[in-house]
Amino acid sequence: MTMRQSRRLAAVLLVFGLAGCASDQAAPEPEASQALKVTPGMNLTALARLCPPAVIDDEDAYRQVFSPSSSTDQANLVYQASLVKYARTCAPAASGDQLEAKIAVAGRVVGGPKAKAGPLTLPIRVEVVNGSQVYYDKVINQQVTLPPDSLTTQFLFKAVNLPVPLNVSDTARIRVGIED
Repeated sequence: MTMRQSRRLAAVLLVFGLAGCASDQAAPEPEASQALKVTPGMNLTALARLCPPAVIDDEDAYRQVFSPSSSTDQANLVYQASLVKYARTCAPAASGDQLEAKIAVAGRVVGGPKAKAGPLTLPIRVEVVNGSQVYYDKVINQQVTLPPDSLTTQFLFKAVNLPVPLNVSDTARIRVGIED
């Protein structure tokens, strides 16, 4: 047998050997198991699934304040505020019978022609809802200071200990928006 023939034979054997490793039978699906009670440090998959997503509705993400308040003329704009990005997380409550959500929202305030440097208060509504069921609804005042040099600033709003029952459906949401 020549060297050339031995290489061909080795190649053929290799192909047949690899073909024998292939199988048309798929591995069986693992059987589903019952979820355990949500307790600290356990069942993170269930925890991630139960934590409702956060949303900022378009009509609540942006607010303009005028002086006088009945005006809509841009020359009378005091400031405009917007909510831009958010992050949320959930953790089991100490009682183990619900979750506690936290949300952080980045926002921006830009002064208009009638803006003055100094503090202002933004009313931000936070709701935990499941369809028409409201579990939490509160307006939290966010203090923001417009600097004198640019009349523009960014802020970080945080809300913690938002109650989320364990039996919420896929329609549950944490809604955040600027109150009128």
